Amino acid sequence: MAERENEIKFILQKTEAFATPFLEQGRGGWDIAHTKAVVYYAGLLAKNEGQDTVVLQIAAWLHDIGYFGQFTESDGSNYSAVKDKKELHMQIGSEMARKFLESGEMTLLTTEQRERTVHLVEVHDKLEELEALDEIILMEADTLGAIDLDRVIPSFDKEGQIKYADGLRKRRQPKFRTQSGIIILDQLLPKFEEYDPVN
Repeated sequence: MAERENEIKFILQKTEAFATPFLEQGRGGWDIAHTKAVVYYAGLLAKNEGQDTVVLQIAAWLHDIGYFGQFTESDGSNYSAVKDKKELHMQIGSEMARKFLESGEMTLLTTEQRERTVHLVEVHDKLEELEALDEIILMEADTLGAIDLDRVIPSFDKEGQIKYADGLRKRRQPKFRTQSGIIILDQLLPKFEEYDPVN
């Protein structure tokens, strides 16, 4: 038991070390804090729902690495620029995740765990396609990790923030399925909507 716990800790540390340089070159000032928040929520929701916490936390670390190198310093905080790169970042991110997960130490994961992680990275923003509980959990964690003002500072301007919140209410909130995720969303979203990025 202790040996497996040490292996899991090692795997997560290796994943964080792999992901961090790519996140640093994504949306500056946002991707690292956001990803850490997503990892936190992925672990919490997975545990509460009896899902594979290791797979979901690894997928959380890797879910936005595909934004690597896609933004200039200013357009990473532009809502439309980010939205335009959604599909591409999942494709690139899943390819990067697959290469990483096929490397040496990641063989501590089963083949099924590695494949599921790649799949989650590949689909996490395809809201209309999400059906399996682990897919929903990563989407919920991604959403909560974008609006938790104790963990992240929103990077969009006020107009972008309003667009994001509106899209969240229309497209993401109806997809929420876990009791924990719904409760936390209800607590965080009003504060996010009231946040003034100017002050």
